[in-house]
Amino acid sequence: MTTPEYIQRGGDLVMAQPLELKDATMYSFLVGADLDALTKICDAQLNAVTGGATVYKPMLPMATVVCADIAKSYSLTPPDSTKGWMAERDFGIWVPLVAGTMDGGTFKPDRLVWYLPYVFVDNVAAMVTGRDVFGFFKQTATLTMPATPTTEGAFTADALVIQTFSPDAQAQTLQLLEVTSTAGVPSPGGGWTSPVKAIEALLGDLKRLFFDVVDTALLPLSDWKMVETLLKDAVEGLVPMVFLKQYRDATDPGRACYQAVIEAPAKLQAWHDGGLCHPHDVVITPCDSHPIVAECGLAGPTVRSELGFWTRIDFVMEAGQVIAQRP
Repeated sequence: MTTPEYIQRGGDLVMAQPLELKDATMYSFLVGADLDALTKICDAQLNAVTGGATVYKPMLPMATVVCADIAKSYSLTPPDSTKGWMAERDFGIWVPLVAGTMDGGTFKPDRLVWYLPYVFVDNVAAMVTGRDVFGFFKQTATLTMPATPTTEGAFTADALVIQTFSPDAQAQTLQLLEVTSTAGVPSPGGGWTSPVKAIEALLGDLKRLFFDVVDTALLPLSDWKMVETLLKDAVEGLVPMVFLKQYRDATDPGRACYQAVIEAPAKLQAWHDGGLCHPHDVVITPCDSHPIVAECGLAGPTVRSELGFWTRIDFVMEAGQVIAQRP
């Protein structure tokens, strides 16, 4: 299908992909999550659109709170590549999924992808580019974090929310997320020299915390070696991400004028450093408008992350592909 040429307008902050992101310090705090809740997200937000042609399932009973500070982000496509750059902070919930197909009732896994049901950014250009180009479900927020992995401080996100739905409820800005270290500082230091070294350092704890504790018959990958292979393949090459990209119809509020499942890879350009984090406590404010705890299957509004890590990298967010689209 031939699509129309994009019409450039003054004041348009949507930058053309691919996008290069330099000197990104990313903290990942892994927490337990209920498989049934994660499956419901997959079915309602992804599988409902693909109609079974591609099937997404949670890889592990796990979600990751990711807090990123990106020093420089810019387009690689002219003329946007000549316009300038921006800094960006980006906090989100990342859920590892397995994409595959069904064969006579048997799931055939193909690849690891990451789905982000909640994402918060600190500038409007990052929000509109993420939403309009890829389908990142980005919302603006005030985000704070430590200056370095060994600097004391908390990770916080203040966002516009409605705590309890009612006709009289007014939206207000509240602290929706807080992540604090049990040791004051996020990490004891760095030392990981490559993504391969990083995954090798994490695999044992990943298996102990999120694989050995569940009936493997409930997982799409019941053999740990398969999980290990997918994780190693991802860190050594492209990190694929999956999105629900949709826009509400202007005439019928219950319909979408565009709705598609998009996959796009993040390609590692350079590895600078990384290391383990101290255990962290994750506190999420209960809000009807942002039911993070229920939708992501967390044990409660306060959960402990026993396993976390940080990395400092450069990467490129490559152009995406349409996996499925509803007419």
